[in-house]
Amino acid sequence: MKKLVGLFITLSALSGAVHAAEMPAKAQACIGCHGADGNSTSPIFPKLAGQHAAYLENALKAYRDGFRRNDMMNRFAKGLTDQDIKEIAQYFASQKAK
Repeated sequence: MKKLVGLFITLSALSGAVHAAEMPAKAQACIGCHGADGNSTSPIFPKLAGQHAAYLENALKAYRDGFRRNDMMNRFAKGLTDQDIKEIAQYFASQKAK
């Protein structure tokens, strides 16, 4: 039984490590406001977890291209490529909303 519990703990830890590695590098900038898994703990920052990827892509492109205005988001999104945006949107869309 102890071996089974130890195996479960090890697999859980590895699962967390693999999950963390899936976050695109450019999404690291999102963590401060939106949380590592997209579940912001502040009411002033929207939760990204579980949102539709297409919605997140459109929003980021709108910030990048200046159609949607927010100083912080405009600055962040300005340096994103379409591929960056797609990866970030897919990552947060795959997270479970809490």
